[in-house]
Amino acid sequence: MYTMALFTLAAAFFLLGISVRVDGNVPHRARVGERCYCDLQASHGTFPWRRFAQLHSLSGNCSRTLSAKQFKEPIDIIGVIEQGLQKLAERINELEEEYDGDLYSIVSFRIIEIESAELTDLIRQLQELNSKNQEYVADHVVKVQNITNKVNELEEYDRFKVIKEHRNSLILKRSLSSCQSALLATPTPYVSSKPGTCSFGKLIRVSNPKSSMLNHFGTSYRYGSWGMDPLPAPGKEDQYWLTILSSSNRYGNKIRVFSSYGKFLTHSGPVDITFKTHNAQGSGGIMYNDAYYYNCYNLDHLCRFDMTTQEILSVKLPDAGFNDKFPYCTVSSCYGYSDMDLATDENGLWVLYATEGNFGNLVISQLNATDLSILQSWNTTLYKRSATNAFLVCGIVYATRNLSSEVEEIFYIFDTTTGVERNDLAIRFRKVLPGIQYINYNPRDMMLYVYSDAYVVSYNLFFA
Repeated sequence: MYTMALFTLAAAFFLLGISVRVDGNVPHRARVGERCYCDLQASHGTFPWRRFAQLHSLSGNCSRTLSAKQFKEPIDIIGVIEQGLQKLAERINELEEEYDGDLYSIVSFRIIEIESAELTDLIRQLQELNSKNQEYVADHVVKVQNITNKVNELEEYDRFKVIKEHRNSLILKRSLSSCQSALLATPTPYVSSKPGTCSFGKLIRVSNPKSSMLNHFGTSYRYGSWGMDPLPAPGKEDQYWLTILSSSNRYGNKIRVFSSYGKFLTHSGPVDITFKTHNAQGSGGIMYNDAYYYNCYNLDHLCRFDMTTQEILSVKLPDAGFNDKFPYCTVSSCYGYSDMDLATDENGLWVLYATEGNFGNLVISQLNATDLSILQSWNTTLYKRSATNAFLVCGIVYATRNLSSEVEEIFYIFDTTTGVERNDLAIRFRKVLPGIQYINYNPRDMMLYVYSDAYVVSYNLFFA
């Protein structure tokens, strides 16, 4: 743009300042050896194009420098600090609301201490960058002012405002082009929710542990499950349940229930209900509609234990691997007898497992909660042993994997509505202890319930 404007400007000067000098004594035909010549006369002298080129180069370098990394870093750090402060405030509020006296969790306090230290370090980094950038900005303010002064000087050569009008013309053309494009554009068709999105939004974050405490039976019981019923019977809306596996981490024979969360926390008034037949195998059991669902001990069957009548229904799960054939695993070890993983969400009851027919990959089946018949199944390409656990939210399967002893990551989803699967998620959350033997989503409170190396832990989920 500047090159065109300068040529236009030079032409204007030439036309305005031209004077033709011809010898008045020559006849009508030109004399041999004589010639006409022109003088270019500009009121401000010739246009200083060399100075303009230097100024243009200096301006470009300044723009590139001002967009340098050091100006992006503070913005990123401020964003992380704001998010960290929000999380820390939520964590403290949750502790104040849910715990009294000696019930505060030492693990939760340790998490708050770690997060506070991280925020302090970020603030220190921000202060150092701010000090450096203030000097940097002051130096560039002087340079920008010098450029501005030189631009004002150069504008004196544009007597007819050629550059300004040319710039306005380009702006007008762009506006016209944009308007025409908008008129000719084809309206975007309506598209249903993207894969991995619920009616209330897409899962974007898992909170730090909201609550955590040792299970009621002690550290020897590393495998178990716990939570509350997503579809409780009348009068049992506040009930919480807990199961543990024996020291062999394979089977369990009872369910412990509490009438409220407060009694669960204080170990007050527990009621133990023992299976008459068909003990549970693995820690994949779940409570739903006043019944406990689980993998029947030493069988490729699912069991339904009615919490009121204490009757048990046993039904074969077709082609399912069992007895530690397709468990969840980390890189170094597996969670024993986790072949059949029961789950709940807004759509009801599910079971996650693997079959030889699907090459050991995860199979998702929605169940009839009354007779345990399969309503519908989906084969995925996720090798079950490559995941540490899985849960469902509104028909979407989320699988986790172990990143370290402190961090777990949701890395995979399968949307049963669209059939779309992805393995590029990176939703990470903190762990209380290295192992996660059980994880399930409860649609009543939209929380995750986790059993982690003998500790019962809960998490909030965030959607957007």
